[in-house]
Amino acid sequence: MEQNTRLQYLLDRLVQRTATTEELLELTTLVEQDSDTISEVESLLEASEESALPPYDHPHWMSVADKILQADKLSEPVSKPVYRIHFLHKWGWAAAVVLMLGTAAYLLNHYQQQKPPSGMATRAAPDATPGSNGAILTLADGSKVVLDSMGNGEITTQGNTRVVLKDNGLQYTPGGNRTEATAYNTITTPNGKQFKVALPDGTRVWLNAGSVLQFPVAFSGKERLVELTGEAYFEVAQQAAQPFKLKVRKQLEVAVLGTGFNVNAYTNEQNIATTLIEGAVRVSLTHEASQPVILKPGQQVRWENQQLKMIPDANVERAIAWKNGLFNFEGVGLREMMRQLERWYNLEVVYEGNVPDVHFFGEMSRSLKLSDVLAGLESAEVHFRLEEGRRLIVMP
Repeated sequence: MEQNTRLQYLLDRLVQRTATTEELLELTTLVEQDSDTISEVESLLEASEESALPPYDHPHWMSVADKILQADKLSEPVSKPVYRIHFLHKWGWAAAVVLMLGTAAYLLNHYQQQKPPSGMATRAAPDATPGSNGAILTLADGSKVVLDSMGNGEITTQGNTRVVLKDNGLQYTPGGNRTEATAYNTITTPNGKQFKVALPDGTRVWLNAGSVLQFPVAFSGKERLVELTGEAYFEVAQQAAQPFKLKVRKQLEVAVLGTGFNVNAYTNEQNIATTLIEGAVRVSLTHEASQPVILKPGQQVRWENQQLKMIPDANVERAIAWKNGLFNFEGVGLREMMRQLERWYNLEVVYEGNVPDVHFFGEMSRSLKLSDVLAGLESAEVHFRLEEGRRLIVMP
């Protein structure tokens, strides 16, 4: 009860624009520490909706925001475009109470602007649902199978290998001695889809949206070789006598000495990033004789400007957030953020005018509808228009 009373007091101060820097920081902390307060905050703000507000004093609130950011130990002041996102996995503005540190006063304004006058008819705006599970399997003979349109069960048998769809994933089970030539399969996840597959050796692979994985239906020879374009997380089955190797976008080779790692190798990204979670990997350039880089857990190597660059203290949480159902925007610029949304929501993103040079910090759920994501990003003074056909216009 005490906390409810304090929360009511802090929200009243926010609504009346009389909150001090310390009170706004306390409100932010309360919401961050206990996501259960979200519904309570929503109700309290809705109850305050009809109250008359004093004029919005932008310079005052930006000054308060600078102090909050400094208290949050961010190096950049609000006068430079840096925004911290605290989505709490629910919809709309209320899910993002004190959405951007330093822009708390924005919330009530934004909410009231969204509410039409009583009796006014509204037209439903287009929206985009988040991505889902699904992929296209291309068999050795070139035939294609749409996996998200099938139920569990055996899909096909190729040679001595059974291919079974089970629990929203694909499983390859080889059997008997192999005498035929090696056959290859390809799994493609279109934009708006993700999928997982257990390879013939037991290696498990999670494919992010917009990715392509090629692999043999049974591993033979001295090594296990697969190829990737896009993004995937690997948990490699250890077989010392038959090393696992990954060719990445025909530029890099990753030799697996351990188990868990993530590779981001989209063709529309400048860099290729390999992040090690567990075990060890050796990364080398495919077409050049260069010194390979051996990673330890928590490290990352990037291919940029035709060279390998070691990141000794990588942001592992950011690298694998997608696998855990999250977007992680720590230090991400607007264009990179839009490319992630483009792939997950199957969008065409178009920039209208100059693109704001802003960077974001924080996480949000990949299960949100696009409209909920955009409602939160609007507070960074970046504006959007979603047109029919999943065409997202980014406006100045």
